[in-house]
Amino acid sequence: MATRYVLEDVAIVDNDFSADSRDKSGLRIVSFDLRRSIKLHLAIEHIVQIEAVKDAKLDEARSIVTMTSGHRYITRRGAEELCAAIETAGVA
Repeated sequence: MATRYVLEDVAIVDNDFSADSRDKSGLRIVSFDLRRSIKLHLAIEHIVQIEAVKDAKLDEARSIVTMTSGHRYITRRGAEELCAAIETAGVA
């Protein structure tokens, strides 16, 4: 079976959320700046976890993707949208 990928705008998590913030509903608050992001092909089989989070500035849904390597990325898309893209890529 061929490895499937999903193309995503991501920002690298560099502080490991040592001082993380949460909103009233308990969602983690993150900062995603499109100008500082990179386009990255994420290998679906190496994704360990997708966490739903919220953007601090734009109040939009984002997600944190944890890879088998331990690297963590904040994505431009929310967790639900990213999971839907992964399902679509898995079917193709």
